[in-house]
Amino acid sequence: MNVNLMNPIHGMNEKRKLIITTALKLFSAKGSAATSMQEIAELCGMSKGSLYLMFKSKEELEASTLEYCLYILLDEMSQIENESSLTFRERLHKQIEVLLTHVAELKEFLRIQLRSMMMDDEQQRKEHCTPQQRDIEIRTLHWFKSKLEDLYGSEIEPYTIDLILLTHGLFLSYVKIWFTEMPSLTVNKMATHLLQMMDYAAQGCLQHRPEPLIPLDQWPAWIAEPQPDAAMLRHPVHILKEMQDIASSEQPAGQSRNDVLETIAILRQEIMEFTPRRAIILGMMRNLEGVTILEPLHSELQHIMDTMYNRFIQADSSHT
Repeated sequence: MNVNLMNPIHGMNEKRKLIITTALKLFSAKGSAATSMQEIAELCGMSKGSLYLMFKSKEELEASTLEYCLYILLDEMSQIENESSLTFRERLHKQIEVLLTHVAELKEFLRIQLRSMMMDDEQQRKEHCTPQQRDIEIRTLHWFKSKLEDLYGSEIEPYTIDLILLTHGLFLSYVKIWFTEMPSLTVNKMATHLLQMMDYAAQGCLQHRPEPLIPLDQWPAWIAEPQPDAAMLRHPVHILKEMQDIASSEQPAGQSRNDVLETIAILRQEIMEFTPRRAIILGMMRNLEGVTILEPLHSELQHIMDTMYNRFIQADSSHT
């Protein structure tokens, strides 16, 4: 199923955002199975027929809602990544806490999604996984590898996949116990314990040097897909803030500086929209081309647009 959140009509984008956020609240409160499309439509102030014009099925709406959650989470994780006052370990601890907090908030919705994913065979999973979700999986692999090297040094690389599998299994087990057996567990305690278990496993690998069960260069996702940057990309808002500071302090006063600052403000506002308008993004990026003092930051921002945000700035073939 290919879920396309792009829409050339901004008003439609706002309505789509309303539907998804409304569905998310209902799914999180009582699960998707107990939520009807009629109920979602009524709370959004529209007819059931109008809802089906935007989402062909409840499954498509669920997939869009899950994708929305993933991008909200990525935004928060990226912002933590840029908190320079924190150590590598403190950032990771905070990111694990954020992840656990989101899981708790979406408990009922994620319970159904996880159960569905476990029941699907591999071929079905690949068919249902959107390009954006596959991109997130690949980026997560590179992000986790970078985190391991920050904490334990480059010598940990051969054990990347083993430690990913271990951490993933522990995380899911913690969540299951948290939801079913021990609701008194705290986010902080689980994050701290998970990091400690990672420490013990990593230190054991580095001390005893066992043969990795799954070498990194044999992991299908690592060798079969184009490799994005190992480090998590900076959030565009951080880059735009830096652009604004440089333009304000280094660009000569006058109309040119005013134009640059206005362009940055418009671009920032548009990027923060749920579905940024392609024409606005491209237009504002072109306006910043040739501003010498901003060239390195412009290149960095363009790179992000070409990767994490490419679904917003590339032409949508369905509307050409």
